[in-house]
Amino acid sequence: MYTEFARVTVDAVGGPENIRHVTHCATRLRFQLVDPGQVDKQRIEALPQAVGIMESQGQFQIIVGTDVPDAYQAVAAIPGVHSDESEGDAPAPRGGLSKRGKDAANGTWFDRLLGTISAIFTPYIPVLASVGIIKGLLALCLQFGWLSDTSNTYAILSAAGNAMLYFFPILLAFTAARQFRANPYIGATIGAALMEPSLTAINVTGEHLDFLGIPFVGQSFASTVLPILIGMWAFSYLERGLKKVLPQITHLLLVPVISLVVMVPLMLLVFGPIGFAIANGVVEGYTWLVQYPIILSTIFGAFFVFVIVIGAHWLVTPILLSILADQGKEYALAAGGMGNYAILGVLLAVLVLTKDKETRTVAGSAAFVNGIAGITEPGVYGVIVKSKKYFISVIAGGLVGGLICGIFDVYVTAFAFSGVLGAPAFLASPRAVPYFVAVFFSIAVAFVVTLLLDRRGAGRAEEAVAEAAVTPQAAAAR
Repeated sequence: MYTEFARVTVDAVGGPENIRHVTHCATRLRFQLVDPGQVDKQRIEALPQAVGIMESQGQFQIIVGTDVPDAYQAVAAIPGVHSDESEGDAPAPRGGLSKRGKDAANGTWFDRLLGTISAIFTPYIPVLASVGIIKGLLALCLQFGWLSDTSNTYAILSAAGNAMLYFFPILLAFTAARQFRANPYIGATIGAALMEPSLTAINVTGEHLDFLGIPFVGQSFASTVLPILIGMWAFSYLERGLKKVLPQITHLLLVPVISLVVMVPLMLLVFGPIGFAIANGVVEGYTWLVQYPIILSTIFGAFFVFVIVIGAHWLVTPILLSILADQGKEYALAAGGMGNYAILGVLLAVLVLTKDKETRTVAGSAAFVNGIAGITEPGVYGVIVKSKKYFISVIAGGLVGGLICGIFDVYVTAFAFSGVLGAPAFLASPRAVPYFVAVFFSIAVAFVVTLLLDRRGAGRAEEAVAEAAVTPQAAAAR
């Protein structure tokens, strides 16, 4: 299905030799290019499978939609294309690049930061959403008395829902090490060592412990994010250093041995405390802001969807997930989803208003994937970006939904995408009723504002036509 799309796309971005690496997220193909100036954007935009294109996080991105895994497989199958599934996964050598090529490939430091964090977390987002649904269904089963929290059935299903977040350090260490160009299997083993039962048993006490007489405070690494990211970044430098100083013949055994013996204690003594200190500072700031729920929820409701659009949510979402895991509830994730529903309201209004068949098709498919799975990119890039007034509608709908969340102190107890599939996770929250009231008003307000703005625009157009018709007659009278 995507064979021709892949062939044209790869050729339009400059061929396999211009592609450093390609990967994908929920709806976008993400290309790291040697020279972005070689891209033929018009040729790509002409492809029916391409909903839109954008340049963000130092990457050239093509919005495909929910079929993006199929498109990715077709692109990755083209000889010479470096992907997550190819052996040539490492970036192309930089020695032969021009200055422009280097700058284009690297982007700004902020682009590189967003791109790195995005690549680390993207593989886990669908799984995080899925386990949120499981936790939500289990909570509903407890509320209705269908299961007992002391039953074996509940324990087994609960393990399926809890394991992802609890053992997140192991999974995160794998993708972080790979992104930092270190051995991901050693990275995962370092993460697993921190979760080893004997070590966990002394860490969770929070007591003053020691390693070779060096004191440190025990802290649980379960569900942590920042300590792992910092530790894997440091590990990547350690591994590269070891490979430079050790004979090639010893790399197979000595590099893993030294890495584990050095990094596990350093995670406890240095990188863990640094990560915990940063995380605790953020949590304290967040805790202060939670005292003003109306402000917090209104801001997230009105504007968080735009943070998602530019990819900066990768800086925020991991922190919110950590708070959710630590406190068992989180406010911003609830309000932040209101912008998604506001986009749905705009798409439904466009379906009512437009007579253009192509626009109706795009709006209809985008509304479907948004309403079912909470995926917003097809709607944003296929419809919203084509008119500034739609952004007004999205902000208005999200703001009202966020305001309602703030007034009624709405929070979530499990992470999930917005939409029908994620509903069980939100139904499990004690604030489920006001949450879905906020969802309704987000959709309704965005829908109505879009209708009003469209009618106002149509009225101005009619006035302009009338003036144009009257002017020649007035001129003739004079």
